[in-house]
Amino acid sequence: MYANIGARPISLSTRFRYAMTAPDRLSQIETLWSMVYHAHDGVDLERQSAQRELLTRYGTAIQRYLRGAFRDRNAADDAYQEFAVKFLRGDFRNAHEQKGRFRGFLKTVLERLVADHYRKLTRKPAVQLDLEAFEPAAATSVEGPDCEFQTVWRDEMLSRSWRLLAEEEDVSGKPWMTVLRMRVENPQLRSAELAEKLGNVLGEVVTSTRLRVILHRARERFAKHLIQSIADTLSSDSLDEIETELADLELLQYCHAAIDRMRTPAS
Repeated sequence: MYANIGARPISLSTRFRYAMTAPDRLSQIETLWSMVYHAHDGVDLERQSAQRELLTRYGTAIQRYLRGAFRDRNAADDAYQEFAVKFLRGDFRNAHEQKGRFRGFLKTVLERLVADHYRKLTRKPAVQLDLEAFEPAAATSVEGPDCEFQTVWRDEMLSRSWRLLAEEEDVSGKPWMTVLRMRVENPQLRSAELAEKLGNVLGEVVTSTRLRVILHRARERFAKHLIQSIADTLSSDSLDEIETELADLELLQYCHAAIDRMRTPAS
C-alpha cells in the first residue's frame, strides 16, 4: 500500500529546514494553533519566529492551492502575497483552536481570498478576512479534482512525513527513508532483489531477513511522523481526533498498526 505514497509529487532534499522531533507523547509538540497565537500575540522575537515557521512550513501548500484555484500563476502569486501581508499584519488574530481544525481554518481563509478576487473582478463587495467569527466558507467554484484543498493538504502531510523520515535517517544513520522509498519505487522487486539493491547503496551485504526488519521499522517510523504531522494541526492530542483526521484525508491506511499500538496500554 505504500506504493500509493509515491504516486503523488513529493519533494525530497538532503537539506531540511525542519528540526527532527520524535516525542513519546504527542502533547509535547507545539500545535499549529499555539503557533498561530504566538504569530499574532507573542513578543516580537517569538512572533517573528512563529510567523516565519508557519509560512515556511505551509507556504508551498498554500501556493499550490491558489495556483490550482486561479489557473493563473501571477494571480495566484498576488493572492499569496496578500495572504502573507494579512497574516503578518495580524488579521487572523481572532482565530482560536476552539473553532475547529487548523486545516479547516486555513481552507476557509484561502477560499474567501479566492472569492474576494473574483468579486473584485465583478465589482461586488469583498468579504472581510478578519475571521472574527470563524465559520466554514460556502462552497465555491474553485473546488475540483486538481485544486481541492483537501488533496493539497493530504500531499503536504505526506511530504512533511517523508522529510522528517529523511532527516531522521541523516541523524541516526538508519536507512529508513532509503529503504521505504526504494520499496515505493520498486514494488515489483522480490525481497532478495530489494535487499541486493539496498546493499549496493549501503556498500554492504543486506540479507532478505535484515531487509524485512529495516522495512518494517521504516514503516513504523513513517507512520509515527505522519501521526505527529496530523496531531500538530489539531487542537488536542486525542487519538480519536487524530484517527478521524487521518480517515478524512485517506491516510489512515498507513497508520492502522501505529494507532492500535498507541491505544494499547504498555504492559
